[in-house]
Amino acid sequence: MNDGQLPAPPSKRHRGRNILAVAAAVVVVGALASIATIALLRNATLSSQVAAADARAANAVSAAQAAAQKDYAGRNATLNQKAATLNQESQTIAAEIGELKANTIRTDGMYVVDHDIKSGIWHTVGDGHVSGGLCRYVVLASANRPGPGIYFDGPETLNLSGAYALVISGPCTWIREP
Repeated sequence: MNDGQLPAPPSKRHRGRNILAVAAAVVVVGALASIATIALLRNATLSSQVAAADARAANAVSAAQAAAQKDYAGRNATLNQKAATLNQESQTIAAEIGELKANTIRTDGMYVVDHDIKSGIWHTVGDGHVSGGLCRYVVLASANRPGPGIYFDGPETLNLSGAYALVISGPCTWIREP
């Protein structure tokens, strides 16, 4: 064969083999194309199933978050109401403690009426011989005129209306009568 000549046609035997090879190649390519198409369809089906599952999961998360927010809102409202009630009770107790402190004296010293303590009836149950010491009080009619000192260890009641001051010492606690 030279450059100007065409190749000789294949023999019948070779031609049969070539046709058979081409047919086999067409069958293999067709089979591969079918497999690829099936894989793509399955992939598309799986993708849509995954997308649907993702959407369901997102909806479930949203619903759970909404339910949790509603539940927390209800709980927070209840807690806020309880906190307000407790604050009010705390203020009431603080006022009562302040009133109790304002109407109770137990430290030795001189208490000026209507300045350090309120006027009115004051009472003590005494020490009841617990400490072994005596209690003492002096009612001052004025700043310059002390009264007599009284020692005791039992209940005592005083009316400080019109008095200038009360001087106390000892282990007794005095409480103003309402």
